[in-house]
Amino acid sequence: MKTKRFVVSAVAVMLFLTAGPASVFAAGAPEAADEDRIAIVFATGGLGDQSFNDAAYEGVQRAEQELGIEFDFAEPSAIAEYDDYLTQFAATGRYGLIISIGFDQADALEEVAAQHPEQNFALVDAVVEAPNVASFVYAEQERGFLMGVAAAMTTAMSDDPMINDEKRIGVVGGMQIPLIDANIAGYIAGARYIDPEVSVSHSYVGDWADPARGKELAISMIEDGVDVVWQAAGRSGLGVLDAAEENDVYGIGADSVQDHLAPNHILTNGLKLVDETVLIAIGQVLAGEFAGGVQVLGIADDALGYSESLLAPEVIERLEEVKAEITAGNIEIPETIDEAREL
Repeated sequence: MKTKRFVVSAVAVMLFLTAGPASVFAAGAPEAADEDRIAIVFATGGLGDQSFNDAAYEGVQRAEQELGIEFDFAEPSAIAEYDDYLTQFAATGRYGLIISIGFDQADALEEVAAQHPEQNFALVDAVVEAPNVASFVYAEQERGFLMGVAAAMTTAMSDDPMINDEKRIGVVGGMQIPLIDANIAGYIAGARYIDPEVSVSHSYVGDWADPARGKELAISMIEDGVDVVWQAAGRSGLGVLDAAEENDVYGIGADSVQDHLAPNHILTNGLKLVDETVLIAIGQVLAGEFAGGVQVLGIADDALGYSESLLAPEVIERLEEVKAEITAGNIEIPETIDEAREL
């Protein structure tokens, strides 16, 4: 197995700013790019979020094992550090691909990509329009729709001791941005597709790494009668799942399978298969097929989905029917909350 270089955020940035990239990596002029060497800059939630970053890390580890690459990575603690890390990696000239994880890297990547036009970049979950940037985004509303279907069907199961009689479901988002709003819009639309009388609450943490606030918002919803609550909030969502477990209602995980975080309380997980996306991006480079532009991934691409977890058999059956309908183009899903509310 090839060796990975672990870039420690604070130290690496300090070395880069004071002495240049040669102090971090190796002395001398920039190296020739090695298609088998990959760099990845994670989102500010960091590794251990048991969500988006961890899924991306799994993808690059799979690429190491399955495709024979070696990789370096960085874990910024603030958005302001993205530019430094991306510049640091690009200045070496050694990477076949530099991957940015998360929508909030778009501004930094746009600038760095323009400064290093010969370097290939990939951006997951946002778009930078540049010939040397491959942007991978998701049909977020499709995933939200599946979660709304599952939640609406479950909240109507009054014989379940974790379900009350109020038909109320909720979702806690990380930040109020189009990406999260598309998830929420799909969630509302999916619920109304099943039962227009289901009430859907939503709120935003305002941060990706504040589990305490996520828990507080979820508890408020639960006290208001919500018995199924989805977290779409990165590390902040861990607090949402804590609240579900402590209050004996159903939580829904995000991005990866999070059943272990609240045993016997995770109804399902809205899967965004970031590991597959990272693997696709790296595979394209290794095959000499890198191309700048936007690639939109959805249910039809097996990039979005759900876990069976605690779902009742009839819910799983209905979700499979809905997936087939979405893939066939027979269900039109709104991307904004206002549009979803009008259904």
